[in-house]
Amino acid sequence: MIYWDLEDRKKLITLLKDLPELGTERSRLQTLELAGLKQLTPMIDLSGTSFVSVSEIISYLSQYGRLTHEHEALGLLLNTLKGFMGVQQQEFLNKLLTKYDMMTPIAATPNIGQWQGRETTVEVLEKIIGENTLRPIAFLQQGLEVSRSVAYIAVQSSYDRWSGTGFLVAEDLLLTNNHVLPSSNLLQSSIFRFNYEDDFGGRAKPTDEYYAKSNGVFYTNPELDYTLVQLDGNPGQRWGYLSLLPRNIKCGERVNIIQHPAGRPKEISFQNNFVEYVGGDVVQYITSTLNGSSGSPVFNDGWEVVGLHHAGGNIPEPTTQQRYFRNEGILTEKILLDLPPKIGKILP
Repeated sequence: MIYWDLEDRKKLITLLKDLPELGTERSRLQTLELAGLKQLTPMIDLSGTSFVSVSEIISYLSQYGRLTHEHEALGLLLNTLKGFMGVQQQEFLNKLLTKYDMMTPIAATPNIGQWQGRETTVEVLEKIIGENTLRPIAFLQQGLEVSRSVAYIAVQSSYDRWSGTGFLVAEDLLLTNNHVLPSSNLLQSSIFRFNYEDDFGGRAKPTDEYYAKSNGVFYTNPELDYTLVQLDGNPGQRWGYLSLLPRNIKCGERVNIIQHPAGRPKEISFQNNFVEYVGGDVVQYITSTLNGSSGSPVFNDGWEVVGLHHAGGNIPEPTTQQRYFRNEGILTEKILLDLPPKIGKILP
């Protein structure tokens, strides 16, 4: 249960009541489901004006309390809503998440809007129907296998904390975004948590935590938005690692993303997942992600890493400067070319 300061609660209602994502009964339902709160929606009255409905949602989720040891129900909603807000609004929600210990805020990223690309709904449906989507059942087995290498990252500075995603590329080397882990000064207070996921019945699995190796490898590039960090304890011996090699990816192909969206337990997006653009340093796609997915591996249909997910929203194509609502990853080959030779040599 959350015991609110009256002024904080008032400011939160004022902020949320004007969000389009909470403007109608249908959109409220969809947003709660997106936040992983589907099981609670039958108990919440989502009708009425935005002010009344938002007040009801906040009251119910505040009183409901924690879904897990680390997640207040309201924290899951606020972490998800950050993806539809500007920087100042995100900072306000981060303060609430931390002040009331609702959950670890996700790393701040550019706004992620719903996809509104060039193709109409009809064209997308035709593409899905017209393509052979049959896969051998081993496709799912391999997806589970590669998912073991994906980790939840919790970062804490002297004045703030946030979370993101990362994945092992060697027994002791993990790749994530620069905006998730921008400085080696943060390593001492960072946790890398593997197997942070639920089973099919919704029960939490046992997790395994690691820390950065003292005086280990740390290399980051803000322009390509990636960080490579060495972990203590060789977690790859237990959880495996993903080969980082140059891979070709083309428009119209599919990409699958294993991630920790909104700081939640591990999830996968592998439907409506077409590549829309490849050029410059990036690959752009309509595969679903949320804030918190930053640092996730972008896989082709052969479960090979083709990119490092890092952003989404109304983003430009580097070579045309035309803007579309998409998600975006840094191409694996660009990261490999940028790595210093001494680091590149220690990759498998």
